Amino acid sequence: DTGIAEQHAVTFAAGLAAGGIKPFCAIYSTFLQRGYDQVLHDVAIQNLPVRFFLDRAGLVGDDGPTHHGTFDLSYLTHIPNLVVAAPRDTTELKEMTRFARGYDNHPIAIRYPRGVGDATLPEARSTIQEGKGEILAQSDQASVTLVAIGSMVSVAWDVRRKLLEQGIEANVINARFAKPIDLELIESEARRVPYVMTLEENVITGGFGQQVLAGLSTRGIPDLDVEIVAIPDAFIEHGAQPLIRADAGIDADTITQKILRKLAPQNAISRT
Repeated sequence: DTGIAEQHAVTFAAGLAAGGIKPFCAIYSTFLQRGYDQVLHDVAIQNLPVRFFLDRAGLVGDDGPTHHGTFDLSYLTHIPNLVVAAPRDTTELKEMTRFARGYDNHPIAIRYPRGVGDATLPEARSTIQEGKGEILAQSDQASVTLVAIGSMVSVAWDVRRKLLEQGIEANVINARFAKPIDLELIESEARRVPYVMTLEENVITGGFGQQVLAGLSTRGIPDLDVEIVAIPDAFIEHGAQPLIRADAGIDADTITQKILRKLAPQNAISRT
């Protein structure tokens, strides 16, 4: 614990990695911003296997705009050599920690929110592999494919349940990695269901959704329609997490209504 000296923490971890030790460098998402230069120059350029663990990723609630970890997917995924992952729940965080311990190819950053749980997601799990996501729900009758990362996987699962109540099927992908993104998996679903919605608890600018859109746009998928659900390009004030998530438009109810409005013309045509 280096206190409010994140630059030192990152460079110290780089030194440990250069000496053959396996450092785990745990810093709040918002405070790793102070160590950005060191992540890039001291760790990534030398491709040192530092394991970054970013707590408080996403909207943290009453701590306010200085503590929201809403920028890390944007400021980390453009750094060469750096792998960026986000677990769907506590169990997957444990599995990613084990994966990171044995991962020596590159530096890796694992971001996770304040308060992670396993309450609603299915227990069937696939092995953590670099750059590979997993399908949690798949249907030949699906009208939308939800591609979620990290804390938003639970939200996507809740959206799926709400859509089912309206007679609408949805596929759900747990992306797991923001870099490298499993574009092969997402493309395979997008070719069957060209309406794709990405979900992330990060600002929209330079985030996961924009990178998925950029990756899919070059693959010639007919009628591709990618919609990005993310935090707006703004600083979010303090408040209870459910309230500020709703204000930001990343809660299950808001997302469900957005999908229903999008599908309404299609459903009207199918009924006629």
